[in-house]
Amino acid sequence: MLIPREIAQSIVEETGSIMKRDIHFTDEEARIIASMDAGRVGDFHEGAAEVLRTEQKVVVYSRKTLEGTRPGVIMPVRLHDQVVGVIGITGDPGEVGRLGVLLQRMTQILVREAYKEGYLEEQLELENQARETFVKEWADNSFDDEKLFATRGWIFNINIYKARVAVILELEGFEDYWYARIGSPDADVLEEVRLQRYRRAIENLISRHFPEKNEHVLVPNGTSSYMLLLSVNEHMDYQQRKKLLTSRMEEIQSALDKTYDQRSVAGIGNLYDSPRELWKSVEEADRALRFGVDHKRPLFYFEDLGVESFMYDLSQSVRTDFIQRKLRPELLAAIPDCFNTIDTFYKNDGSIKKTAESLHIHKNTLQYRLKKVKEVTGYDPRDINDSTLLQIALAFYKIT
Repeated sequence: MLIPREIAQSIVEETGSIMKRDIHFTDEEARIIASMDAGRVGDFHEGAAEVLRTEQKVVVYSRKTLEGTRPGVIMPVRLHDQVVGVIGITGDPGEVGRLGVLLQRMTQILVREAYKEGYLEEQLELENQARETFVKEWADNSFDDEKLFATRGWIFNINIYKARVAVILELEGFEDYWYARIGSPDADVLEEVRLQRYRRAIENLISRHFPEKNEHVLVPNGTSSYMLLLSVNEHMDYQQRKKLLTSRMEEIQSALDKTYDQRSVAGIGNLYDSPRELWKSVEEADRALRFGVDHKRPLFYFEDLGVESFMYDLSQSVRTDFIQRKLRPELLAAIPDCFNTIDTFYKNDGSIKKTAESLHIHKNTLQYRLKKVKEVTGYDPRDINDSTLLQIALAFYKIT
């Protein structure tokens, strides 16, 4: 909760007493947390959800228009360019339109004052830290009592028993860019403030691409990445579910690119329906991410990995030793386009004809290259037993 209930209620009471209108305040989950009508507290407000999604004012003309709404005007409340809540005023839109503008300004002033006094700033930071700590415990499977942990989840509106897929989204070039800015001799503490605002803006953008009434979870995951724990329907057809996940992530990545000129890479883990198994999806997403980064793939699923699914568990020294013993890359480099030739050969299931066509070379030329590989390494790419070792060595070589 970005705005504490007590502050939201004081804002509602103060502005409501001046305007003599029914005022309500909703949180970042579109739940009413303060209202002149106590009976509305806790209700979902679809009009507020639309405001959070678009960050624009919404005018409601009829009770039937949106769930949980009454005629009136609903507006975003901003703090440091971040939407921290939604304020609404009930009444005929033609009558309360101008009051709505005034209400929005008054509310933002009161929020800023609370922030300046330190209480709101501290509250926001503590709540963010508490939520991130909870999610980290979940992702690491480091909680003891499941019943207690589930209860803690409800405090953050998180149902740990929902089937989920983990996604790790990493921002390309983020650390290099900000290192150059903050490491400049002219940099001051404001650069750090800008960095944190940028990270929060990215987080808000991602959140806006979640559907209304969603149960997805999003938290920062280090300096330049985010962890998404997406709630999915485990009964949905596998291909349909994968298509939906791909579409959602591509939409988010496209928005990052268009809005902030920020490219990204996403790794996606498998589906798990037990809170005790979520850590597996998180680890899988991380491995898929590393493969995507190494192979310049903006989006990659763990389930699509071959030998790469375990190779990141091996140390760099072990991988390098295997490459040198089985591939001898410094000698293979003398063979024209050697590594691409081997890779293409295996991608075409060992077909001489298809590989030669893909590489735009004569079949004899391809046969010559494969023969030279055998002479240099002692392993024949065309032999089923040797090819397994060569493919593993080649996979290691690609990420070295």
